[in-house]
Amino acid sequence: MRCSMRRRIRFIIRSIALCFVLLLMFPLPAFAANRVNTIDIHVVLYEDGSMLVTQVWEGSFEEGTEVYIPMNTPDYMTISGLKVSGPSGAYDTVPDWDIDWSFEEKAGKCGIHYTDGGYEICFGITQYGRNSYTIEYRLDNVVAGYSDRDGVNFRFVNDQMNTTPTDARVEIRLADGTAITDEIADIWGFGFEGEVAFEDGRIVARTSSPLSFKNHVTILFSLERGILFPSRQESSSFGKVREEAFSGSDYDSGEEATFSELVIVFLIIFILPIVLFVLIKRIKRKMAKAKMRRFSERFGYFRDIPNEGNISATYALGRLFGMCEDGAILGTGILRLIQLDCLAPVTDPNAGFMGKTRETISLRLTRSRHDKMNEFDEYLYTVLESAAGSDGVLQPKELERFANRNDTLLRDYIKKHEITGRAYLNQKRCLKRWKTPARLTDLTPSGEKELGELLGLKRYLEDFSLIAERGVKEIPIWRELLTYAMLFGIADRVSEQMKELYPSLFSELVVYNQSMAAAYSYHYLLYSNMRKAEQEREQAKRSAGSGGFASIGGGGGSIGGGSGGGTR
Repeated sequence: MRCSMRRRIRFIIRSIALCFVLLLMFPLPAFAANRVNTIDIHVVLYEDGSMLVTQVWEGSFEEGTEVYIPMNTPDYMTISGLKVSGPSGAYDTVPDWDIDWSFEEKAGKCGIHYTDGGYEICFGITQYGRNSYTIEYRLDNVVAGYSDRDGVNFRFVNDQMNTTPTDARVEIRLADGTAITDEIADIWGFGFEGEVAFEDGRIVARTSSPLSFKNHVTILFSLERGILFPSRQESSSFGKVREEAFSGSDYDSGEEATFSELVIVFLIIFILPIVLFVLIKRIKRKMAKAKMRRFSERFGYFRDIPNEGNISATYALGRLFGMCEDGAILGTGILRLIQLDCLAPVTDPNAGFMGKTRETISLRLTRSRHDKMNEFDEYLYTVLESAAGSDGVLQPKELERFANRNDTLLRDYIKKHEITGRAYLNQKRCLKRWKTPARLTDLTPSGEKELGELLGLKRYLEDFSLIAERGVKEIPIWRELLTYAMLFGIADRVSEQMKELYPSLFSELVVYNQSMAAAYSYHYLLYSNMRKAEQEREQAKRSAGSGGFASIGGGGGSIGGGSGGGTR
């Protein structure tokens, strides 16, 4: 028994070692100098279920003789009309492609290379350097007619490519111009980080992060019967295709992978790539922080209210550059209502575990300074008023239930701030382009100044040695500055330091800290339950085929693409 156990252990160790060796070997491209930046795929669906595919590959090609795309095509799916064009113009399509041809023999030519698993679309690199290639072909019998729906599970970009594209995009439209919408179609994405959505009457899938060796782009979609009239008819239901694709995904298929399957996946696919990904992310994050720190040092400290007092602009700009968390403006809004005496924290003693008294903080709505409210204050106060009920006291449980059922009201409040903030930044011409997350190069000189103020204020608030500069007489401005500190997520640290610097104001600061604690607590309840409701609704929509972010796992049973490919 012991001997058997030792053999098992040795086998496991050797298997794990082999997995790591394979992981180290596989991701390395055969031609390290070659790089595919983007693959842009346009698909036209015809009434008979055939599909015209146009792929545009853009990248740098410095070695090898050809680009090849392995295809996994059942016998019923035929390819025709292959056309390729490159820097030198249209290619000649040859009947029999030979992968052993020389660079010169492949130059300006394209063709089909048949394999045991299907075939490969091939074309010569023709000339080294930065190139763009357009590949066009037609596939018959792609979309099938099932008993309930018409549809297909199609892989558009392969996994295990030796020259993995950084970005990929797939666009699908109907040849007759009929708009593909959520009312007539269902869509799902597999194998990549990104989203699949209905846009302008088309299905659009796009990656949001660089593809890795293990990623692929597989799209499962279906249409109501009667929109197409597919030549290929299947007796089974589309539900069976959907079920197979859902297996191993994070869609709610109700199926779970076995323990052994999970172990294999993590050992062979995920362990090392994840470690490398985390390390690269950390390095990039450190480099980004260092760059941002150098940028901030150019502007020094900022000791006043930034962005001309437009807190919406502060939030919008802070979100673009990772200084504010999503929804942080909710906590700031609550704190402002407390400062205006429109909300009053109330401490309630409650019986806790084993008879111990536990204090809970409620908020009493007073509206005592209604004349000082702006449109944002009015909106948030009305929301909180609805949650509080007839007694005018907002309790944590009430807020939790309300936020879960009325998440759209809270998200609209956040969006209202973002829209107002962006309008201010646009008026000041702060950004060359809107992109999240933004880069310093996206800023105009005016934008650099606005961001410099934000970074300078945050540095000033974090540098406690400078806080004493203001003095006791300027405590009112500190109340406003601490509002910004809350937006940055550092208000608790700053207020604690304030108590040490100004012991004479201890009682006042204690009250203020209580207000801060209430604002933090109620912000957490609002935001966490809002996000929970949003995620549940998003998951329901995704699973139902309404689009959304793609699943990394799943996508089994697909046709079209396969594994491998790139350059050789």
